[in-house]
Amino acid sequence: MPIAKGQPWGQSAPRPPGLVVAADDVDLARLVLAAKQAGENHPVLGVSSGDLLRTLGFPPVAPVSTEPVPAMHFPMDLGFVTIDGAAEQPFVAHVLARGPLWSGPGFVAMNAGWLGEMYLGPKAHPNDGLVDTTHGSLALQQRWQARSRVRSGTHLPHQRLKVRRAREVAVALDVPRPLRRMVWIDGVRHGRGTALSVRVEPDAFTLVVEVRVSGGGSE
Repeated sequence: MPIAKGQPWGQSAPRPPGLVVAADDVDLARLVLAAKQAGENHPVLGVSSGDLLRTLGFPPVAPVSTEPVPAMHFPMDLGFVTIDGAAEQPFVAHVLARGPLWSGPGFVAMNAGWLGEMYLGPKAHPNDGLVDTTHGSLALQQRWQARSRVRSGTHLPHQRLKVRRAREVAVALDVPRPLRRMVWIDGVRHGRGTALSVRVEPDAFTLVVEVRVSGGGSE
């Protein structure tokens, strides 16, 4: 079940032999969905880089062995996004819809805390059964001010940004069709849209991360 406030998260156990390790967030989402579609109810996977791994407090790593080694096992939620009524797409870290230089209405959905160098989900947790969304539009001066604060997550709260934490969220970005927002899913560009809906499947998979003496850890 999703983590409860104040409760410990993850458990220490050996890395399973033959663990499949995704290259990054978008690869991880693809592997989770493929495993589920093949009938595997709760896939167990690893990942070597990406914003989900950073949110857990681990640096990018390449697996050093296929043998059982010390690791942390974290239950994880899986997100899904629908863009303008098209087929659902999975994500593990985030969805971003924005205009050039963040002008006009924008939308961010966070399952992880980080999007690159921006801490856009300061309250997001990848196993709380919720997706954290921010929706709104900032004037030019406000965008510059927010830019200096996103590394620490202090850009929120903001009177012109609507923040929600829910199992499902839908938004319609008020822009003409030619100005549809560009959409990125787990950091990969994925066309344009104006109407987005996101939902979370709690406890969808387990993420295994190696624990090394020389570095790494969890928050």
